[in-house]
Amino acid sequence: MHGVGGWAYFMLRLIGAAGAAFLAAFAGVSWAVRGFPLPDGPWRGMMQTASIEAASNLAAPTPGTVAVVAPLSPTVDRTFGGPESKEFERKAWLAQHTSQSDKNPKLDVLRMDALQAATAYKLSPCDTTMKQNLVDALTAYTRAYVAKLDCKRQFWGAKICTDKSLREAADSVGTPLDQRVKEALFEAFEEKGITKADFPADVREEVPHFAGPAFWSDESAVCRTRQAQRDRR
Repeated sequence: MHGVGGWAYFMLRLIGAAGAAFLAAFAGVSWAVRGFPLPDGPWRGMMQTASIEAASNLAAPTPGTVAVVAPLSPTVDRTFGGPESKEFERKAWLAQHTSQSDKNPKLDVLRMDALQAATAYKLSPCDTTMKQNLVDALTAYTRAYVAKLDCKRQFWGAKICTDKSLREAADSVGTPLDQRVKEALFEAFEEKGITKADFPADVREEVPHFAGPAFWSDESAVCRTRQAQRDRR
C-alpha cells in the first residue's frame, strides 16, 4: 500500500507541475496577444521607471565626450525646378538643338563656311573641288582661332601663350555652333583624302585639333571611297 500511495503522490505532483506550466504559457500568450500591457499599481510605475532609465543610459554620452545638439542642415542648396536648374536645362537644350553662337558676324561667317564645306566633303570626299573648299574653310577657321591665341614664338621655336589668351581662344570656338562645326569636321575627315601638307604652314599645328581623331591616327591622301575600290580589285 505504501508503494501504491507513493506512486499516487508522485503522479499528483507531476499533474500539478504540468498544469502550472500550462497556465503560465497560457498567461504569456494572452499577454502577448494584448500587446504586453503593463500592470496597474506600483509595479507599473516601477517598470516604466526602469524602461526610462535604460533608454537614458543608451542615449547618454560616454564619459569624456561632449554631446552636441544642433539642428540638421540641408545637404542640397537648390530646389527642384528652381531658376538655377531651369537655366542649366535651357543652356543644355540650346547646345544640343540649336546653332547659337556668340553673335560675332565675322566668326559666324567662318563657322558656317566650315560647316557647309565639311558637310559637302562628307557627301563627295573624292571630289577635288569639295576637298579644296574644305581646306580653305578650315584654314580660315583655324587662323581665327590662332589669332585669338596670340602666342609668341621663342627663338628656340617654342610657343608661349598666356592663360588669358588660351581662355579667350577656347571660348571663341566653344559656342553651340562651334560644336556643330567640330562634329561635321570630324565626320568629314573620317572620309580620308586630306593631309597636313594640304594646309598652309601657319595652321598645320592647330588643324588636327579641329580635324578629329581620324585625321590624327590615320592620315591618308586617298579618300576612303577610292581606297575601298582599290581593295576590292
